[in-house]
Amino acid sequence: MSTTLVEVEKPESVLDRILNIGVSIRVEILLCLFLIILAIITRFYDLESRVMSHDESLHTYYSWRFLEYQDYDHLPMMHGPLQFHLVAFSYFLFGDSDASSRYPAAFLGVASIALIFVFRKWLGRWGTIFVMALMVISPYILYYQRYVRNEAFVVFEALLMFWAIFSYFEKRDSKWLYLLSFSLTLHFATKETSFIYALQLMLFLGIFLSWDILKRPWRSQVGRILFVIGLITTIVGVSIAGYALLAGPSADLQDPTIPGQPLDPTESSLLDQSGRYSRLLTLGAVSGILGVLLMLVLLVWSFGKRLRTDFPSLDLLVISVTMTLPLLAGIPAKMLGWEPLASNTSVFKTPTGMIVVLLFLASIAIGVLWDWRRWIIAAAIFWGPFIILFTSLFNNGHGISSGLVSSLEYWIVQHGEERGSQPWYYYFLVQLPIYEFLPVIGSLVAAGFGIKALRKRISNSIQEERRNSPKAKSRSIDLDGSSFPVILFFGYWGITSLFAYSFAGERMPWLAVHITLPLILLAGWAIGKWFESKEWGVLYSKWGWLVLGMVLITTFGLFKALGIYSGTEPPFQGNDLDTLQSTTAFLAALVIGIGGLVGLYFALQKIEFRTIVQLGVLVAIGYLFVLTARAAFRAAYRDYDQATEFLVYAHSASGVKTVLSQVEEFSRRTSGDLSVQVAYDDDVSWPFTWYLRNYTNKIFYGGSPSRDLNNYPLVIAGDSNWNQVEPLLGRRFFSFEYIRMWWPMQDYFGITWDRIKEALTDRDMRSALWDIWLNRDYTAYGLVTGKSFSLEKWSPSDRMKLYLRKDVASTIWDYGVVAAAAPDLGFEDPYAEKMVVLEAEMVVGQGGNGSGQFSSPRSIAFAADGSFYVADSKNHRIQHFDASGTFLNEWGSFADSMQGEAPPGTLNEPWGVAVAPDGSVYVADTWNHRIQHFSSEGDFLDSFGQFGQGYEADIFWGPRSIAVDNSGRIFVSDTGNKRIAVFDPSGVLIAQFGGTESGLGQLNEPVGIDIDSQGLVYVSDTWNQRIVVFEEYENNRFRFLREWAIDGWWGESLENKPYLAVSPTGSICVTDPEGFRVLCFNAVGEFIRGWGDFGYDFNTFGLPSGITFTSDGDLWVSDAGNNRLMRFQVELE
Repeated sequence: MSTTLVEVEKPESVLDRILNIGVSIRVEILLCLFLIILAIITRFYDLESRVMSHDESLHTYYSWRFLEYQDYDHLPMMHGPLQFHLVAFSYFLFGDSDASSRYPAAFLGVASIALIFVFRKWLGRWGTIFVMALMVISPYILYYQRYVRNEAFVVFEALLMFWAIFSYFEKRDSKWLYLLSFSLTLHFATKETSFIYALQLMLFLGIFLSWDILKRPWRSQVGRILFVIGLITTIVGVSIAGYALLAGPSADLQDPTIPGQPLDPTESSLLDQSGRYSRLLTLGAVSGILGVLLMLVLLVWSFGKRLRTDFPSLDLLVISVTMTLPLLAGIPAKMLGWEPLASNTSVFKTPTGMIVVLLFLASIAIGVLWDWRRWIIAAAIFWGPFIILFTSLFNNGHGISSGLVSSLEYWIVQHGEERGSQPWYYYFLVQLPIYEFLPVIGSLVAAGFGIKALRKRISNSIQEERRNSPKAKSRSIDLDGSSFPVILFFGYWGITSLFAYSFAGERMPWLAVHITLPLILLAGWAIGKWFESKEWGVLYSKWGWLVLGMVLITTFGLFKALGIYSGTEPPFQGNDLDTLQSTTAFLAALVIGIGGLVGLYFALQKIEFRTIVQLGVLVAIGYLFVLTARAAFRAAYRDYDQATEFLVYAHSASGVKTVLSQVEEFSRRTSGDLSVQVAYDDDVSWPFTWYLRNYTNKIFYGGSPSRDLNNYPLVIAGDSNWNQVEPLLGRRFFSFEYIRMWWPMQDYFGITWDRIKEALTDRDMRSALWDIWLNRDYTAYGLVTGKSFSLEKWSPSDRMKLYLRKDVASTIWDYGVVAAAAPDLGFEDPYAEKMVVLEAEMVVGQGGNGSGQFSSPRSIAFAADGSFYVADSKNHRIQHFDASGTFLNEWGSFADSMQGEAPPGTLNEPWGVAVAPDGSVYVADTWNHRIQHFSSEGDFLDSFGQFGQGYEADIFWGPRSIAVDNSGRIFVSDTGNKRIAVFDPSGVLIAQFGGTESGLGQLNEPVGIDIDSQGLVYVSDTWNQRIVVFEEYENNRFRFLREWAIDGWWGESLENKPYLAVSPTGSICVTDPEGFRVLCFNAVGEFIRGWGDFGYDFNTFGLPSGITFTSDGDLWVSDAGNNRLMRFQVELE
């Protein structure tokens, strides 16, 4: 039996009278149409200008390939296939461009805002209008509805899902179940957030169903108690399984997150952790399944056929569960230790396929027991589009397996990787307060309305029960479960979304869209409810508008005064001009504010105080709307390519399109079309793979540049490859540097209570943070923190260079410096004609820290018996090998003299090693700034030197190389002090030469050193790009003899340190480390032969460093980049 509450009819307000005017088009319809038109303008305006971000360019490029070559295959890394189909369709209709790439997101953005109109019955008339308005001006919603990401699609799909749920509870029409099924399949074909949404939905429906069931009469009280036990068991089991799945190490064991540092699967701690989490996962899953089975049995026993008719939440839950269940196969597969799906393998050919089949059968069984007719239709609506989309219109059969298993697997792995490594408070302390403050405040107001209504309802129920009133029953939740708590649902969705995305490993700014949506729905409802509850007739009186104006003036004046008082230049602090101006501004603002208050005081004689408060709240809402719209429009239309905004991450800078426009201009002026030869690397590949898609002669050289780049007039390289590219290009190219990608300022990491206190109490910091929040102005913050936040020096950022070959620049480029300089500089590589391909006949070693393994090997020195010593620099040791390359011995361990004591025999990146005539070994202990002397077996004998700058006897600054002549004198390249220092065998300085200039005999960054049979000393003068030869004209007195230039050694990095060696016949070979080659000359500098390029095989180098000859003329080179030694036989006569 049900009773009806009778409410006293309220007098119709002016607002209601306006809305109920008997005209064909009501005001609310006009406002909604206006907001839809505004949505169209804001979503579609200027979609071409913003640079494609890294992720966007992946989506656009593969959508373009899908249209051009029909070769799109679903890859979970790029999320679901729906976006690729719609973007490709947009290209089909409008052509491929940045703007047309964004049309689908913009269109669905407009559709989402228009769809809010169907929620009028739940949001209210004005609640609907305010929700639509908030959607239009929401910074996150606006920005990502103009972005080639999945969020714009998900917002639309979520609203479809909400519409289906609410409507089914109201009408019980099967079409709403089918719409739910359709919205779910669209979401699963869009992004892996579908699993979070499905879990949120099923959890709420489960709770609502449980509450509904427990309120109904049961056949037995024992059954009700057992049902509660089953419910608790299910909740505990799901919680345990969820914790084990998300907190366990399974994802890390399958996919190590640090390349080159694989986890040891035999390590006991990892095995213990894996086993513990696996047991927890199994326990939780089994508990959850048993709990569900117990509840199902009890429900069937107690309610029978009524389950099909009386519980709409059960119908929705069946559709949600049965459509989702087969997509969860990856979870039990991982529990069993299986790899869910190998690449390009049908899931039905793997053990995981058995789980998929079992879950399909379980879904079918549940559907048939529930209502087989409706379930079959819902399943067809779900799986039909799913198969079409994941198979790329039936062109990729593997897509079914990928969609069934890989999507969830990928999401779990991403959780473990924690992309971006953002702090757990990233959303509620950073993103929401900066951008979505209005929805947050509105949601809190909605919560207040809800708590107030709940307290009132409880109070009324208690009073009526005491009076034994039948109305008490009607105030409880309807026993037939037909009404759905829409606003409570929005609140639940907002809270669980904030928790879910804060807990998920990948905390990225665009995911804030999923938190923002329910907050907007709540806030819009709350503002609309407040708006409709007030009488606005006062606005039609002159006093109303006057009071409204005074409220505006008062608010402006008082807030302005408060801002000045709490700012960096408070009033009444002195008599200087700045302080006087601050005092004057403060007093003026205060007078305005007080004047407004006085005016409001007199207005109380005409208008009630609550009306003034009402108008004040209206003004506050208006301010917040304006600030929100300002933040949204600034991010979307002004700062869209800048890192000053926080709602982006790894964001492309405007330099990308600047480079692109220069490449296009160059191409059209030289060839008339897009056929210019342009090469680009792996750093800039995204978005340049998209932007260069129509260039017919582009080449991708990745991270392995070669000398072939000299054949291209245009080369684009990211900063991580500059050290490899620039030595290859040499002086033959002009370079232009740009910011390629940047990230927002991330000083919010490591927030503590002390930092919060400082931000609130320190005037300068408080004012600086206010400038960032209000205007995205980092000037004051930079002054407070001592950092630079100018766009030119922004950090963190990645940079790139456009290289333009000089021999063609002067003929086409509008840069005066190019035209003036180009005629004087040639292009041809002077060594090109005599460069050969030479393969090493022997290779020793590989990367590692074991015996015989290397980490950046440098100098090599041979002993008289044919054995040799290697400075294994980054392993901080010397290794000894016999003539065949077999490991014999090693010595050394790490110690840093700059951080404390470095005992004898310890080393800090030794670069140089040499063997004395007596067989003892000298080592240049580079970063301990000393020379150490050892026996041939590695026993410490002596050392000399310490850190210092200058030419004193016992100081060094990063000594790199050593040579010992026949008399036992020790020649040391004291690199940082720009000299060659000569010592006797006891370590006494007996000579030095060089100096910090580029004149004859002077040295700038000397590195390699060797002595020929005539006693001539050869030095690689690195930064002067030459080899310098010295002779001893008197005992221990040396002078310049000759020099020759090296067309190489371009960079000044710590790795670009060339060594040299003199052959038994008097030829000189040098390494060109970042040129990835060896160059050989005769004794007077004539080029004889060279070889090498970047690579990993036996005729290329990763970073050639040390070099030496054996007595029989074999040439050994240490390849520091590939951690190996290479022996060559080379003809130098």
